[in-house]
Amino acid sequence: MGVQKEDIVKVEYVISDENGKLYDSSEISYGGPIKVHIGYGQVFRGFEQNLIGMEVGEVKETILKPEEAFGQFDPLLLEKIPKSQLSDFNNIPIGKQIEYVGPNGMSSPAWIRLIEDDFVIIDMNPPLAGKTLKLTIKLLEKDLEPDPVPNPFYIGMSCDGSCDHEHHHS
Repeated sequence: MGVQKEDIVKVEYVISDENGKLYDSSEISYGGPIKVHIGYGQVFRGFEQNLIGMEVGEVKETILKPEEAFGQFDPLLLEKIPKSQLSDFNNIPIGKQIEYVGPNGMSSPAWIRLIEDDFVIIDMNPPLAGKTLKLTIKLLEKDLEPDPVPNPFYIGMSCDGSCDHEHHHS
């Protein structure tokens, strides 16, 4: 039976444009295959939908419209910022990713799109928004165990000798 929702699989992927220009791959971003828990939004919608039904060893190549991948380009996610608000501005090249903190205090990744004399235009769209993508997936394994989630009560908890249990000194 092919991959179902809730399955945990190991995959390799390549994302390029329709002409084969490489944008991303599991090798580039993660140094190898990635583990995906289907149905948990760990990968974008079109990626997850294409995993459903795949068999181990299968390679699937598909073309995704922007709405199946990273969405349409949203002009409302462009922001004009006075240069005076950016520290160390002279060292920021066009295309560089920065962390932008908005008026509401929320921070989001953004990319420098345009630099003018006294302002800069940043773009908070995902870099591949608005693009039709070619996705190639190879299913390596399925029926994997979930990654162990550390018990939050054990992290950094230590008695430092102040607990009530007995200490055995040799």
